Amino acid sequence: MSRDRAERLLARATTGLPPRRAEWGAAMRAELAALDDPDARRRFARSAAAAAFAHGYGLRIAFALGTGVVVAALTLTASRMQLQAGEPGVLSVTVPVPAILLLTVGMVAARVARSFRFGVETGALALAASFVAVFAVVALEGLVWMDRHGVFVLDGDPPRHPAGSSDVVFDLFTTGMWLGHLIFWLPWLVIGAALGRARVRA
Repeated sequence: MSRDRAERLLARATTGLPPRRAEWGAAMRAELAALDDPDARRRFARSAAAAAFAHGYGLRIAFALGTGVVVAALTLTASRMQLQAGEPGVLSVTVPVPAILLLTVGMVAARVARSFRFGVETGALALAASFVAVFAVVALEGLVWMDRHGVFVLDGDPPRHPAGSSDVVFDLFTTGMWLGHLIFWLPWLVIGAALGRARVRA
């Protein structure tokens, strides 16, 4: 690994660190600059980059993916538990459950990083993952519900007009429910980040 590659690796890895780790990142870059031996630079850059990633983007991604998986699993479980009856739909899961998870993620991330901003940014990634999870499960399960009972999976209501596959898959968007989900979710990640930061200061 050349000097330039080592510097680029460490620079990328220390980007996005929470404020309390920013000075550590600067110190690691300065220490790398003082090394001349290529092997030593390579080892140091990789070791420091791994540590930085775990406290920066790595932590954010882990929270986001974990949240997305939990939301998808719970939405799918709710759908399957109601499939035989074909009602009342999964809105009772897709609206409040991600909100609770986002509150928790924002609070834990802010507390771990001692940063409100880090909590909000991590919560925002978790929100995006939650949205993708809800859309994916609702789209796939919606086809099953429509085929089995002739109703939408979100609310268990039948279509007012003949509905094709695309209508079922994109029901979250055509009904405007996507906006309702986001509006309800957003405050919770901010509240969580604020609570996490407040607990650090207490």
